[in-house]
Amino acid sequence: MSVLLVFLAATLATLGVAALLGRRRLRESAPLALRAGLAVMFLVTGVSHFVGLREDLVAMVPPVLPHPELLVTVTGVLELAGALGLLLPRTAAWAAGGLALLMVAMFPANVYAASAGLTLSGEPATALLPRAAMQLLYITAAVVVVITHWRRAVLGDALGRLTTALPRAHGPAAAMHEEAPTAGIVLISRLRLRSARHVPGFLLASLRLRRALRQAPGALWLDLAAQPLTATFWTWSGWTDEDAMRRYTGSALHAHVMRTYRPHLQESTFRTLPAAQAPTTWPEVRGMLDATTAER
Repeated sequence: MSVLLVFLAATLATLGVAALLGRRRLRESAPLALRAGLAVMFLVTGVSHFVGLREDLVAMVPPVLPHPELLVTVTGVLELAGALGLLLPRTAAWAAGGLALLMVAMFPANVYAASAGLTLSGEPATALLPRAAMQLLYITAAVVVVITHWRRAVLGDALGRLTTALPRAHGPAAAMHEEAPTAGIVLISRLRLRSARHVPGFLLASLRLRRALRQAPGALWLDLAAQPLTATFWTWSGWTDEDAMRRYTGSALHAHVMRTYRPHLQESTFRTLPAAQAPTTWPEVRGMLDATTAER
């Protein structure tokens, strides 16, 4: 039962710290709290394989298994390694998965301890049913850590990279060029919202600005791309000159949109470039904006 208290105390303490910092929502801080709870718990139990409870744990090894002292040593090392792995984001999922398997493999020792009436620190071993419930709780916590990491790092990353690029919108100045229009100046931007809930509204506002560009004097073209799952938008527009660009960005509609969404922006990066330095592909646009951000 003391192990359960250690797990719950560490988990709840982590949730409390996250709430005080105000940087994480419950659904984001819960997996972190479970990681912390499991890490502290396995640090405690791992150490007990070598000091304090070693003799009792050796006695818990079912008689059918050979070298009980070696098994207690190996499982103690694995528990300590898993606890340390849980503390590192890159290894947390692997550690949680390994510890879940280890708990399943070690459960027969709990069954034997309960059925044989063994003791831990002089107290009777926990009855089988409560012990099974606690093990299920720990295994579930470890599985949640694995699934959360997989969803974010694998599925979330793959879906997050899905980018939608709208067809190019041409401005009135493009009709004045018989061949492909050449911009005098290019404006590129990246806007990242703080929350995905603002994506639909910002997308509609961006489409309004896109339509307005079709009538903006001096506008040649506008490309708009978005990654809805990362709440990120990019624009890439060409203008005959800087004055034309500034008239558009200073228009009432553009000012209204930026004023409305400025509190909801996590990042807003803009860069103007002369035609000779203008990008020709979306990867170039992103690279230039990344470089601008890094220079800040």
